[in-house]
Formats: sequence, C-alpha cells, structure tokens
Amino acid sequence: MTVRLLYFVPAHAPLRALIEAERPEGYEIVYLESDDEAEIRAKLADAEVVMVGAKVLLPWHVEAAPKLRLVLHQGVGYHDTVATTALRDRQIPLAITPGGTPEGVAEHAIMMMLATGRRLAWQDAELRAGRWHSNTVRAEARGLGGARVGIIGLGRIGKQVAKRLIPFESVLAYHDILEMDPAVEHALRVERLPFDELIATSDFITLHVPLTDLTHHMIGEKEIAAMKDGAILINCARGPVVSEPALLEGLKSGKLGGAGLDVFEIEPVVGPSPFAEFRNVVLTPHNAPGTRDIMQQKFQQMFANAKRFFSGESLADKIDL
Repeated sequence: MTVRLLYFVPAHAPLRALIEAERPEGYEIVYLESDDEAEIRAKLADAEVVMVGAKVLLPWHVEAAPKLRLVLHQGVGYHDTVATTALRDRQIPLAITPGGTPEGVAEHAIMMMLATGRRLAWQDAELRAGRWHSNTVRAEARGLGGARVGIIGLGRIGKQVAKRLIPFESVLAYHDILEMDPAVEHALRVERLPFDELIATSDFITLHVPLTDLTHHMIGEKEIAAMKDGAILINCARGPVVSEPALLEGLKSGKLGGAGLDVFEIEPVVGPSPFAEFRNVVLTPHNAPGTRDIMQQKFQQMFANAKRFFSGESLADKIDL
C-alpha cells in the first residue's frame, strides 16, 4: 500500500530534500507548485493525508479531497489555519505536532527582544551600506539584564521563554487565564500579575497566546497607551492578536521603544511593510520555529503519527473537533 500525502505548505528544494530524507517507505509526497486553484484541486483529489502549516486549509479544500482520511498540522496553532468544522462534519481526524515548537519560538522571541532592543537590523543594514553608527543608538538601546519581561500566555511556549530568560537576570512576570502551580512559578522565577499591571510595568512584553475571539486585538490603542514609555512589544503568536494601526501609531508617536514581529494581521505581507521604516522594528516572515533541527523533528513526528493512524493505533496529539 502506498499512502499519498499532500504537503500543503510552500516548499522550496532544500525543504523538500529535508522532508524526503524523513519519508518512510510506502509514502508518496506531492507538493504544491503554485496557488493555482486547478492545481490545488487536482492534487487534493488523490490526497489521503494533508500536512498543513502556513497555508490555510479552507472548507473547499476539504470538500475537494474525497479520499482525505487524516490532517496533520506541522505546528500547534490550528485555530486559524484549519477548517475544523469541515473536518468534523466528515469525521476526519486532526493532529498537531507540538514537538520543537515551544523551544524554537522561545528562542526566536528572545532573539527578537535582543535584536529590537539593540536595533540590530537597522545597524546591520546601515553598515552594509557603508554607514558607521558606533554611537548612534547607544542612548536608546535596551538590554534584558534587569529589565522586566512580561509574558502574556504561560503555556508551552511561554514557559520556555521564561526558562531561557533566567540566565539573563531579567525580572519575569506573566499573565494567563490559568493560574500556575506555585512550584512552576518558583522554578521559572515568574510572578503572576493582572493584565493591566503587567502591560503598565513591563519593559518588554512578549505574546504567546492562541488567536481566539478573546485574544483578537488584545493589544490595541488602549493597551499601548497604558504601556511604559519605551516598552518593546514582541509578537511571535498570531498577527491579529495586535491591532496593527494601533501599533503603527505607538511607534510613530515614540510611545513604544520598538517591536519585534514574526506575524501579521494579513499574511503573507505583500509589498513593503509599513513597519519597515522604523529602525526600532525587527521583522521576520512567520518563521519563529523554522530551524532545520526542529523541522526534522517535526517531520519525524508527523510521519510517525501517520504510520500510527494507518496501523490502527491511536494518534498522538489528536485534537477533539
């Protein structure tokens, strides 16, 4: 038996080679070459398994895949990337792949804090253009040592952020809808604060919440106005968690000390980003967990899950639809 699997994420040659290196015997992988609807329909028509990630699996995609038996998400944030109702109606199971995501996103978020605080992207671009700025940003640059870092969302990723910030000797606070076990708070050296107090007292604020009705635009004009002058906002969660017009105004006015953005309200970003003009902003294209090591780990886990499914075993990390 050969299982036909559609990788529903744009994949260039190096990524395809990485996937093929992990592909088990008995699996044929088909890749999308474009966003052409006819091509998508033709490849979905024979797909038994779909791996999703950055590209949204819409209801019509599910409808166009009559042989579909399983959907695997290469990350964890499925709420806004998978048509769960369409899957539930056809009783097609969905499983996420959490392994590697918390560590990768945590590293990326901290990199964003450091790079934004030090104006790294701007200094690099200026030096490449032959302009020397040894003293230009010293009076405005920020570091993590002694700074209060407010973590909004202390789930898998938020915990890894806190763990990695301990050696920086930052003062750590968090806000979450759930109260953590005191032993966890002690181990991570975090203090739970009300949302309003956290945003009002933090030098860096990093977001690690899923996109839901409750978190949509949870950072808007009112919240930015309540932040400390010069606060730096990091978003490696989902773009719509932050109101981009409010964020742009906070940067233009000088209220904010910077922003590190891996996610955006509309993705992919088309044309020059409105945030590109700010030297205190660092931008990456929704790639926080995207390292070679982590992707290898994820493909191993996804193929192992597919093998479980077709062997009649229980799926790991299955989502209740």
